[in-house]
Amino acid sequence: MARRSLEDNPTAHTLEEIQNFGDKVVERISANPVPVLAIIGGVLLVAAIVGGTAQYRRSAGDDATAALESARLEYIESMGGTYASPEVPEPANPETARRIRAEYAETFLAVAAEHPGTPAATLARLEAGDLRQEMGDAEAAVELWRSAAAEAAGPLKALLLQRIAHAEEAAGRFSEAGEAYVQVGEIADYPLRYEALGDAARCFAEAGDPERAVALYRRITAESPETRLTPHVAARLRELEAAQR
Repeated sequence: MARRSLEDNPTAHTLEEIQNFGDKVVERISANPVPVLAIIGGVLLVAAIVGGTAQYRRSAGDDATAALESARLEYIESMGGTYASPEVPEPANPETARRIRAEYAETFLAVAAEHPGTPAATLARLEAGDLRQEMGDAEAAVELWRSAAAEAAGPLKALLLQRIAHAEEAAGRFSEAGEAYVQVGEIADYPLRYEALGDAARCFAEAGDPERAVALYRRITAESPETRLTPHVAARLRELEAAQR
């Protein structure tokens, strides 16, 4: 019955997809120093945008959303789960898991290629990048997210750039992570842009670039004094600022 309801409502389809993506993001980011609330905020904003697009671009949007949902359901079932599963299970055989992920990374890319210019196509490429990352190929994941971000806008672009920043940070490339966070911070309609600039400052500090870190910290305090960074991050940035006086 739940699946039938989703089939009758393309906007619900898309919101369900975003919720699933959001669950995966929170799980993946929980071990990282980046504030989870920023990611959740981005996911919810993307849900609103994509849901609205599905409503007003019925023909192309419905087809793309249906194709993406079908691919996701097939992937979950191939991994041994069900549509109602709270998370995608992990097969006991690692080779089986890798084979399925590789197969469905290509499936999601095919969905994106068949429905260019739709939010669902961008989300399909995001999902393909997730699978590549889960396979241990972070470089391929970042490449997919970069290509998707180049065509995205607004909060959806911010979400993709944050994925890139997290991957760069996990690889110890703090300067590259900082640059990605700066791009998030330049998205004017993203309400957590200054938190992203705080993450950029933190990464530049880790990269040994205190001048860039302090410049971003001063920008945050000047343009958005109400923004509250993580206490230990704010303390470190204040120390760096004091050292430059």
